[in-house]
Amino acid sequence: LTAALFAYAEGYRGFQRRFSPLVVRRALLLADGQQPTLRQVFAPAFAMAFFHAKTKRKIASYSLVTGIFALAALVKRLPYPYRSILDAGVCIGLSWGMGATAAIYLQAVRTGRVPDADPCMPEEP
Repeated sequence: LTAALFAYAEGYRGFQRRFSPLVVRRALLLADGQQPTLRQVFAPAFAMAFFHAKTKRKIASYSLVTGIFALAALVKRLPYPYRSILDAGVCIGLSWGMGATAAIYLQAVRTGRVPDADPCMPEEP
């Protein structure tokens, strides 16, 4: 039951439906070579919207990472078997997320169509 919950909540809803399309869309923005060098050097952070993104998206990205670190610190203190159960669920969710990101990227490359996700780019003056 826990595995199914993590697969659905973290893997499908969190990664496949929200985060992965955003990351692929923003990463593909770098492919045209028109982006500044800073964005290309820090491509992973740019793709995950840690910088050069709308304020709301940056807050969401930083909050997500902070929350993950906080939860990891709490789960680390759980006794057996609860920690193992949560660790297994997280592995399932992260594996789903990596697979979803790779699949969305490969589909975009194969079809030439970028994901239909808002890249959350700030308004340029």
